[in-house]
Amino acid sequence: MVVITALRDAVSLLRRHPILFVPTAVFAVLQVPQLFLNTLGPLVSIAGSLLFTAVLAFVAPAFYAGTIGMTDDAASGDRTSLGRFWTHAKEHYVSMLGAYLLLLGVSLVFGFVLSFGGFFLIAAVIGMQAGLGVTAALGVVAAIVVLAYLIGLFAVHFYGHAIVIEDYGVTDGLTRSVDVVRDNVTSMLGYGVLSIVFGGVVGAIYGGLIVLLFPTPEAPGQPMPTPDLLPALLGSVGVVVTMTVFTTVFLAYSVTFYRALIDADGTAPDTDATEPNVDTRPGDDAELAG
Repeated sequence: MVVITALRDAVSLLRRHPILFVPTAVFAVLQVPQLFLNTLGPLVSIAGSLLFTAVLAFVAPAFYAGTIGMTDDAASGDRTSLGRFWTHAKEHYVSMLGAYLLLLGVSLVFGFVLSFGGFFLIAAVIGMQAGLGVTAALGVVAAIVVLAYLIGLFAVHFYGHAIVIEDYGVTDGLTRSVDVVRDNVTSMLGYGVLSIVFGGVVGAIYGGLIVLLFPTPEAPGQPMPTPDLLPALLGSVGVVVTMTVFTTVFLAYSVTFYRALIDADGTAPDTDATEPNVDTRPGDDAELAG
């Protein structure tokens, strides 16, 4: 099955190319200061979080373009290096940034609408003294909307891979991801389950490290006490190592999985598509004919 085969390929790839861990390690180190924002007071913490989020919105696309490109180079049997990271990052940055900001904007709007919609629905239910049936129906509708949103996000999960590996633009990369997911539903379900398990393990480890690193505030609303130097150092190292290992493995897995789905190596994978998932960008036939 392609889900398991791609995972084995990813582990083998990282064993042969340990340099793939380097960009992720640097990215993890750059996020360490954010861990200590909650020790600086509510206003400073909020301002710092907003600043980090804004900076991350412009840095993350370059990181993902570079790491996906490096991993694809390695999976293709080509030589990869940190120089190749910068090459891929610069070449695909504009498209990656456009798609990233588009999805970020959609997520923010959806979160805003869902929050206020939920508030007004609750107020309406209380005001009308609606019965259990009406309340349950509204809950089902809300659950369907959230589920549809999550399915949509899952469908465009591979937009970065389409942009970097297949050289698509912003909108074509998003639609290409949807096409690949739609043509390989069963394999994507396996990928999704494995991703959830993977994320759960990472979240548990990360949460445990944060609990050990930061003491509990003396009272609700107060900033977290600043940890001692040694626990702070050990906790930061633990967070960096955890993020580096799991993020690198998952990114490598996503690349080998995507390459299997699009048959990048010319070997027919065990997917759901009845026909090969070929590149159907408009203009290709005209270029070949010219």
